[in-house]
Amino acid sequence: MRLGGLVLLLQALLSSGLLALGFPAAGQGPGFDGDARWGREMQVEFGSSLKLARKLLAETKILTQRFVSERLAGAKLPFPILAKSGLLPPTSRTAQQWLALPALQRLREVRRALVVFRGYAEVLGRRDPGLAQGLEEIGLDLRDLMHHVDYQVWGSGPPAPPPPGPPAAPRILQHPSDWSNLQESYLVLRAMETFLGRVVREFTLLRMGGGWAPH
Repeated sequence: MRLGGLVLLLQALLSSGLLALGFPAAGQGPGFDGDARWGREMQVEFGSSLKLARKLLAETKILTQRFVSERLAGAKLPFPILAKSGLLPPTSRTAQQWLALPALQRLREVRRALVVFRGYAEVLGRRDPGLAQGLEEIGLDLRDLMHHVDYQVWGSGPPAPPPPGPPAAPRILQHPSDWSNLQESYLVLRAMETFLGRVVREFTLLRMGGGWAPH
């Protein structure tokens, strides 16, 4: 999607307020004062999430660059197409498709994807001790962002049903070839970078959208 078209779509969504995003606007319906306070609180929440998402994106970009320079020096990039790697979670829609979803659904999908990428970071850190420290910090930040999103989803309506038990470990980096595992490690980092870029855009949009009142 061209940048100009994406900007116009964002403007159209913002011009119609948070109702278009899937949230009732602050001050509408019963409980005006409570809704207004909640809307202000959510704006603080979205701002905190945006700050953390930007930090995560910067950390991941630095780690990816380091991985390429230390592990893949001289290798021909890019590797197999990221979109066909199976590493991207369900958030891998076009920007227009993503923005057409209600905000609550987008947040729930972000939450599910954060679980996936935290699992990726844990597996990759165990596999590559040289990246373990950076991936541990990323994993902790992903956990903190999950807590923020949990609070935002909880405040917007009925919570999603809990998953049946802890998530299974991702089936990655299990190739017999070290080279294939290196390629997949790179794709994991690129997938995380791509996803976090979308999360930054998501919280930028929510932060600009005005107040948010609970259902």
